[in-house]
Amino acid sequence: MSSFNNIAKYYNLMTGYPGRIDRLGEAIAPWVDEWKVSDALDAGCGNGVLMFALQKRNVNVVGVDVAEPMLRLTLDNARALGTTADVRSATYASVGQLFPSRFDAVFALGNALVGAANDREMVSWLAGLRESLRPGGHALIQMLNPTPFLKGHKTLIARRQVDGYEFVRFAHPHPDKRGLTFCLTMTGPDDLFESTVLQWPAWDHRRTLSCFAEAGFGGLALYGSLQRDDFEERSSTDIVIAAERD
Repeated sequence: MSSFNNIAKYYNLMTGYPGRIDRLGEAIAPWVDEWKVSDALDAGCGNGVLMFALQKRNVNVVGVDVAEPMLRLTLDNARALGTTADVRSATYASVGQLFPSRFDAVFALGNALVGAANDREMVSWLAGLRESLRPGGHALIQMLNPTPFLKGHKTLIARRQVDGYEFVRFAHPHPDKRGLTFCLTMTGPDDLFESTVLQWPAWDHRRTLSCFAEAGFGGLALYGSLQRDDFEERSSTDIVIAAERD
């Protein structure tokens, strides 16, 4: 993926964009309604799918990301949809200073937080997100449940075939047993092959909840999906945590 045009093309294909806008919108609608969200932060906006889903529900939304290609992709996707996108290059730790007490809700979905290197960094990120919330505001995070992968019960995360391309995402325990090796492979026409390998710390639900508490969040609730399924450590695909700024 050597150029921005390639990144844009492949990322949208891999994530099922733009059809995912409505699917994600349906998943978050109950949260938006319950929390009466008018202004929101999309932490790790990627290609803008959550931003556009929130906009369709009349939410004012700001997107932040540290990856400049993703910010450009969001802007390109917004233009293609005939809308606009307010995006900023910012770390999660800094958003509280950029937007102090501004948002009704912060959303960090789709593994936006799994890259934190250690507990101290995770707490810093979460504290920044918390400070961007108004008192009484809420945070919703979603990340991969690592336990089935760490125990060897699962390897495949997702496989998608579209327009002659195949995207495969999988994970397996890192040799030190303290994290996951995440892999993405892409094949396509003319023998195209790309691969990406990342190392993720083991952000299981106990460790993540502890960091939320240390960052000053209250009202913590744990689920196994955005639809609020009960969390099952051995089988849930996701860790979903809802929290509140007191």
